[in-house]
Amino acid sequence: MPVCSFCASTVYSVENILAKRRCSVCGKPLVSEKEKCMECRDGGVYLHTDTVTPLFEYRLWNKEILFIWKILGVRSLSPFFAEKMAYVLRHCSAECIVPVPPRKGKIAQKGWDQIEELCQFFEHIYGFTVLRILERNSGTVEQKKLGRQGRLETIGKSFVLVPENKMKKQLKKNGGRLPDQVWLIDDILTTGSTAESCAKVLKEGGIKRVNVMALFTAA
Repeated sequence: MPVCSFCASTVYSVENILAKRRCSVCGKPLVSEKEKCMECRDGGVYLHTDTVTPLFEYRLWNKEILFIWKILGVRSLSPFFAEKMAYVLRHCSAECIVPVPPRKGKIAQKGWDQIEELCQFFEHIYGFTVLRILERNSGTVEQKKLGRQGRLETIGKSFVLVPENKMKKQLKKNGGRLPDQVWLIDDILTTGSTAESCAKVLKEGGIKRVNVMALFTAA
């Protein structure tokens, strides 16, 4: 167990996560009685997403645990995170999951991708339908190399739907058709540009409702 039982049941408890007061747009914890946070009241980023549900705040020890998992590659954390996220997905009545795709060549270079690994658990252990129907647009700069404004400018440009032959193969898992609703999965929400860019492409492709779930949010 990569996380002690006390922390797993307290710090990383997700039993009441859907009952927490959150911004109705971006999902960040609210500090006022308004339904939206200040940023979303001023316009915000999320125009094509329907719900955003981050599980934990990206601060203190959460920064460390994400670094250990994602950067250092301590993959024993993958089933722990998958279990937490699967619990909430089930309580949201999720069926079809779409992962944020890795940059091209990442898996060949590093041997794994943290989001794809979560989806392996979702698909084979928890029984969700995982549709890998997005890919990175060739020639775009990695999000982590961009500042906030640069990331926002990539919305609608960083991702595309997979080619038709790959699309047909993926949709066989869902009776050969696009689902009306999907849950987009990522590890962390920072500016929200990645989630919004993916949601825009998915909706332009015919999906009616795009919900976002991430392990962490940089509030």
